Amino acid sequence: MAQPQRITLATPRGPVELNTYVAAEQVEGLELDPGIGTFASYRSILTSKESLMHQTFFPGANLCLALDEGRRIVGYCVRRPPLAGDRWASMQPPILYEVFGENARGWRGCGLMKPMLNLVVSEPANEDRILFIVGYSWHWDLDETKKTLQQYRDTIIHLLTPLGFRQYPTNEPNVSLRPENLFMARLGERVEKPIRRRFTNLLFGIGED
Repeated sequence: MAQPQRITLATPRGPVELNTYVAAEQVEGLELDPGIGTFASYRSILTSKESLMHQTFFPGANLCLALDEGRRIVGYCVRRPPLAGDRWASMQPPILYEVFGENARGWRGCGLMKPMLNLVVSEPANEDRILFIVGYSWHWDLDETKKTLQQYRDTIIHLLTPLGFRQYPTNEPNVSLRPENLFMARLGERVEKPIRRRFTNLLFGIGED
């Protein structure tokens, strides 16, 4: 397992500490900012400390937290294997890892997500993996950000492209449900050609060749 990293980030709201490989018992002693949760027109991907703690139990997972005053969770970024039953979980041995994250309402625009993503994505071990991110438009907080669906989508693309992610077409039903939805992936430099081909086939539900 990689060594946990800790950096302090200067933000317009003061210093924020970013920590990788946060363990479940560490999460237990923290508090969750009320800007992460359930609202009238928006629901966070993860809505509780328990759901954050659960991410740490996945093999190969990395939970990165942004902490205000060392105790309040104002953002998170997760790398984990695909959930059982997902199309992306069918590649064996496990080589695909999902990446997702969120900043609390009131903390967006503070420059937290880019460095969290960089910490999670830039690990050397990821050159042997395929990282992917699924952008479902129903998870986007359009009310708070005042962005259109296309603007929000473009923001995600702009954030991930410098980290080596690119857009891939797919017929996966949930992604295909709305045209605004987005699938992006980053293929590590050491991922071999046969695995790359299997991934390309999987995008369209084609099994082992």
